[in-house]
Amino acid sequence: MRPVFCAFLALVASTSGVSAAGRVTLILQFDGRHSELSIDEMKRELENIMRGSGTELSWRNAEDISSSESFPSVVVVTFHGSCEMRPFAPPLPIEDAPLGYSHISNGEILPFADVECDRIRSELRSGHGAIGPGDDRLLGRALGRVLAHELHHIMDRTLTHEHSGLFRKSLSPQDLIADRTL
Repeated sequence: MRPVFCAFLALVASTSGVSAAGRVTLILQFDGRHSELSIDEMKRELENIMRGSGTELSWRNAEDISSSESFPSVVVVTFHGSCEMRPFAPPLPIEDAPLGYSHISNGEILPFADVECDRIRSELRSGHGAIGPGDDRLLGRALGRVLAHELHHIMDRTLTHEHSGLFRKSLSPQDLIADRTL
């Protein structure tokens, strides 16, 4: 990791948190491949979900950030695995592993989220027969909903889950790609 970005991560970790309203910069980093179509769809889905919340999203890729930039409110999102539908994901072992998660230190929710692309792809494959290689828009919709869930934890500074909608503890494959937002 570049030294400038390491210093940036230390600065973000030391901030008090992310405001639930106003401008929030989402810094995206990928440790695997991704399709621009799936990421564009993820952004569209998340912006639709956030509409009316008073939060304006700004998107940046980690590799494009310079040491002279600053952001008043920032969340760093790391995408693990392949965030594209090609090649199609093999099923992962059945276990209660999260599709995404936020980071906590000393009981405080930090402005860091991780999204597990391979697990999401596997969930989509196991739960919906019509999903196949090339369905990057549906993957993007699912990524947007998982990220919305994690941003709820970060921005509202809560570990709790709701009983219904996107903010319940787990989402089904159908919940991840349904035509309407939950």
